[in-house]
This record gives sequence, C-alpha cells and structure tokens, in this order.
Amino acid sequence: MGKKKLAGFIFITYKGDHRPYHVHIREGKREIGRWDIENQMPLDGLHVTDKLRSALIQLGYMWVGGKL
Repeated sequence: MGKKKLAGFIFITYKGDHRPYHVHIREGKREIGRWDIENQMPLDGLHVTDKLRSALIQLGYMWVGGKL
C-alpha cells in the first residue's frame, strides 16, 4: 500500500489492486472517488476540482500534455 498526502487529500494505492491502475482519493475520512491513472479519467463520479487536479499533477497521477 502506498499513501501520500497533499492539499488536504489522501491518495492511496494498493499493491495487487485490480486494473485499471488507479488511486483511491480521500478527503478527511471520506473517500471521494478514484482516479484511473492508466486512462487518465475519474471513476465513481469523482468531481475533479482545480485543487484536486493540481494535487494529482504534482503527485504524478495526472499527466499534462500526455507526459508524466
């Protein structure tokens, strides 16, 4: 399991989790959704705010211009 914190969000990845490769995103104790890293799209109806987008980019989960 990998866990990173940034901008009030907690990003968790699990070793051996099912595909597509994704990160679980929590805000406080509440899971707000998952981000599909392989296909670069939100899962579970995740609403990507500017603050969340910035955190995803800084941590390398969201690619800018198709590049990591």
